[in-house]
Amino acid sequence: MKNLFRIFNLAIIKEYYRQNAVFIFAVMMFAFGFLRAIEHITFIKNALKLPSLLSFVFLAWALHGLKVTLFTLRLLESKQNEFLYHARLFSPIKRFLAFCLLQLSLIQLTFLYSLAMIKFGIEEKRWLEVGYIITINIVLIVAGAFIYEYRIQRPNAEQVRSRPMQKLFARFLTPPYLFFVRYLFSKQPVLLLLTKLFCCLVLMGICNLYPTDDYDERLLALGGLFVSAGHTVFCQQYFYFENRFLLIAKNLPLSHMQRLLNYLLAYSILLIPEIIVLARNLPDNVSYIFMVLLILFILSMIFLNHHVHYINNVSNDAFMQRLFFAGILFLLLIMFKIPVILMALVNFSIAAFVFRKHYYLSEFNP
Repeated sequence: MKNLFRIFNLAIIKEYYRQNAVFIFAVMMFAFGFLRAIEHITFIKNALKLPSLLSFVFLAWALHGLKVTLFTLRLLESKQNEFLYHARLFSPIKRFLAFCLLQLSLIQLTFLYSLAMIKFGIEEKRWLEVGYIITINIVLIVAGAFIYEYRIQRPNAEQVRSRPMQKLFARFLTPPYLFFVRYLFSKQPVLLLLTKLFCCLVLMGICNLYPTDDYDERLLALGGLFVSAGHTVFCQQYFYFENRFLLIAKNLPLSHMQRLLNYLLAYSILLIPEIIVLARNLPDNVSYIFMVLLILFILSMIFLNHHVHYINNVSNDAFMQRLFFAGILFLLLIMFKIPVILMALVNFSIAAFVFRKHYYLSEFNP
């Protein structure tokens, strides 16, 4: 079992944390950058007392468990990881235990928080709630292991599914700026749902946190930074989508402005849920002008993130490191009260420059 788990660790666990480094950074910054220790303790104690709040916590954990499970299944289905199906050579018990350890390693974000909740639950003598927390963690781990076991027993299995979203889109002529949006709805609906849910919850939480203390507009700007970080996975998927399905687009007689406008429209449409959440939960003492500037800042961050993918000869590790330090830079700029519109204009300018210089030279290395 130890050797099998080591293989899973190298092939799946490290790859998950590498690809989701920005997402994890955003969650950690939101959880421990905004909320003080006393606020975490208050939240945990209220969750232990209120069944509705505890159910909401369990729902968030389940969504995160679904996210890591789908990620693992996607890796198992990739050609470069076909060697993982040799795990069937191990005994069922060893294989199942290795899958349990794999799932436990992937849900560390929620598992560690659940340990803190168990600690306070024992101190508050909330034995029933502690039992629920332990049970939900066991369910997430065992359910993931069963799903992996089911999949590993069916290599190269093709499932014939009805695709209602594809049938719906087939009735309409899709404009170019909706190509990627249509792809997400038809091919990556769970990824789209989880990402949008995370970003909307971040904005909703920040907007509700804003009136509780002496915060200023920098708090909302930091929330915008986290939302743009959450869209990193869309930028990666867009680059993959273009190079797999739209290679002919480089040969079309379109100007740079037309191409940039298509990208802007695509990402603007993807930001509609965040715009609605921000408009409905905007604090009373924050103007709608700042809300518009904040949306432009978020859009510019996503726009820049998308276009730096066109730069060749940058490894995935190097790219994620640069993205991480760029996030730290923007975090410091926000804390020093640099106007968001100024940062947005700089981002748009850099993105346009990178696009003009690297778009036609970009290569895709799967």
